[in-house]
Amino acid sequence: MKVKEILPILKDCGWQCHKDEVGDYFCLMDIDERLAQIIPAIGKRTDHFRVSFMPSVSTKIFTAATAFILGEQGDHEPVIVSNDIPEKIANFSAADVVRLSQAAINWAVSQDIEQGLAAYRALPTDSKGALPLRHLAALAIAGDKKKLENYKCSFEHGDRLGFVPYISLEMVERALLVSLDY
Repeated sequence: MKVKEILPILKDCGWQCHKDEVGDYFCLMDIDERLAQIIPAIGKRTDHFRVSFMPSVSTKIFTAATAFILGEQGDHEPVIVSNDIPEKIANFSAADVVRLSQAAINWAVSQDIEQGLAAYRALPTDSKGALPLRHLAALAIAGDKKKLENYKCSFEHGDRLGFVPYISLEMVERALLVSLDY
């Protein structure tokens, strides 16, 4: 069984499945105020399959804030990502897909979103990768105008505070705009 073959089963479980810009599949599900995502991966071995759904959870508000700050459309910006190892399954079947789907939903519901957002807010400004963007978004939806105004002032005076190069003054200003709603 391949990822493409399990998509109808996932859709029957309530997931909305899409293909990203590089051709990988991901599936999203609204669960109350949460936005769960899975990225199904299936590896065929000689005597078993290695299967992982790599669940992550976010909120629509955090995802929208991140997309606005970045200035691009976004489907899902994770707050918490599961680091479970792939499962070894001898005879991978539709029942396994349903079971793994339900496990991802249960995991997403059990996560403490506020704790994940607090961790993003507490990040240092010299964090790498996507973390600085998530830091700004978490501050924005928490309404931390003071910190964002300090960042803006520092940027205007030529002090980037260690932020990675892709973080611009305009992004800080957009984060400040978002914070005005909270």
